[in-house]
Amino acid sequence: MRKVILRWKTVSLHGSQEISEILKICERLEILGHLAINEKSVTQLAEIKLKEGGDLEDFSKLENFEIIKVHEENDDGILVSLLCTHPLAVSAVELSNIHIHPPYGISEEKGMELRISGVSNSVSRFIRLIRMVLPPDNIAVQTFQKEDNRSIWESILTDRQIEVLEHATRKGFYSMDRNVTLKQLADEMNMARSTYGEHIRRAEVEIMNKVIKDLQ
Repeated sequence: MRKVILRWKTVSLHGSQEISEILKICERLEILGHLAINEKSVTQLAEIKLKEGGDLEDFSKLENFEIIKVHEENDDGILVSLLCTHPLAVSAVELSNIHIHPPYGISEEKGMELRISGVSNSVSRFIRLIRMVLPPDNIAVQTFQKEDNRSIWESILTDRQIEVLEHATRKGFYSMDRNVTLKQLADEMNMARSTYGEHIRRAEVEIMNKVIKDLQ
């Protein structure tokens, strides 16, 4: 098994015309999860931080993106369902034996970071594809022969999901007599309730999928 972190600097992202167009519209585009997948598109739950003067309608003018629904808006950004038909995104999510770990996205300040894990051969094929389309500035590879429990979970959950789960557990969110709300937890981490809740929900889905797989 192999876990890989791919990173691009902002200047490198401008090598892609479509990403350059996205960065003209927003400061940040973060994919929080995949809502639906088929052979031609991926419906993503995304948070968009528009630039001053930017408009969501500009996304639907892009060749491979369409805003399906606006869920809510706050100081962190706008939470939307986003339809993506870009061939690279679709093939990445559908590629067998690898897992793309949300959240991931594009930031004018930080560039882009993508975390994937899976069978070594499949990960290598995906990296070769990425190098042809948009070469990363940095590739960090970790290969697991015999993993301990923490390594297994770190390959399934993102650092942010682990951080949020640890925080929620520590504050009693999973206690039988819990008296803390998602809003309170999110405020403590300076995060929007919707974003905090989505990290929790996605982590729980990954954990349950792992548990069911182990029980089979």
